[in-house]
Amino acid sequence: MVLIKKSNYGLHNGDCLKKSKNCKINVGRIIIVFSDIGRANPVAVKDYLLMVRLPNLFTIPSNIIVGYITLLSPPNVGLSWSLPLIIISSCLIYAAGIIFNDYFDIETDMREGRLRPLSSGSVRKRAAVLLAFIFLALALVTSAFVGFLSFVVSSAIIIIALLYDYKLKRTKIAPVAMGSARAANIIYGASPILLSGLFESENIQRLMLESACVFMYVAAIIMVSEREASTININRKWLFRPFLLLSLVVLVMFVSAVLGVFRTDLLVNLAFLISILCFFAYRWIFRFKSGIGSEEIQNLVKILVLCMVILDSAFASGIFGILLGVAVASFIIPGLVLSRLLYVT
Repeated sequence: MVLIKKSNYGLHNGDCLKKSKNCKINVGRIIIVFSDIGRANPVAVKDYLLMVRLPNLFTIPSNIIVGYITLLSPPNVGLSWSLPLIIISSCLIYAAGIIFNDYFDIETDMREGRLRPLSSGSVRKRAAVLLAFIFLALALVTSAFVGFLSFVVSSAIIIIALLYDYKLKRTKIAPVAMGSARAANIIYGASPILLSGLFESENIQRLMLESACVFMYVAAIIMVSEREASTININRKWLFRPFLLLSLVVLVMFVSAVLGVFRTDLLVNLAFLISILCFFAYRWIFRFKSGIGSEEIQNLVKILVLCMVILDSAFASGIFGILLGVAVASFIIPGLVLSRLLYVT
């Protein structure tokens, strides 16, 4: 029996971790029994919420909303049932992708001492894989119900995500792969009205700029997250590439607002995003002269992930005004609250 005093992976004082085939984390929560998968194995609900990175799921709706509203022509704004269905489908795909990510990383997590639900054994591998496939099936059925184009885009995102989890994340093109998957999420949001909305050249321009910015932003996150397992990073030269990409995102958004592609309301949310990133970059990275550890990098990755909502809110402000931007930005609130209880990276 091992007592965990502190961990970056959601275990707190008093939690017990029994390293065996039937181990579980006692969190005093509701218990689910998977009696249909081998021998019954009681598993706390919290383990499943940790496994799917619940805080991160709140970064998905903003992607979809931005893609959807980009192709709407004001003032004839009309939301349909397809928008919530696409959001649900995208969240299911993301959750399944995270499960497969941890599944293929079990040996690595055990070697590096990461006490994730799968690597610790608190969630059975067969149960996790079954759940992931159920999520993917539901996501595809939902997208097919919306339309053929939505089904095609969702299928493409699933393929990219699975390739990333299985192989690509260990290669140099990992940032490209994950950046492409999240950029495709913008297209996925637009898919229910993509064919009709593309007749407006301004809409095409906006959609391309949004996808490009999300691609660069997520690629930067992956570049930073690759250093999570490092003990101490004295040399900060590795930060040049991700910070260059983030700077390009800011530059593209600023210029597009100045040139009138987006409304200048975009600049308000963009300024907020820059302020947050600069504050936490200094707090966790640049003020440590002796070097930065894995904990600081994990904290930076967490903020970068959650701030995707602010990035999306800037585009929402640039399309329909600051009020919609604030509404989209509100998705960061549950993400921030839950990130204090459940890990993000």
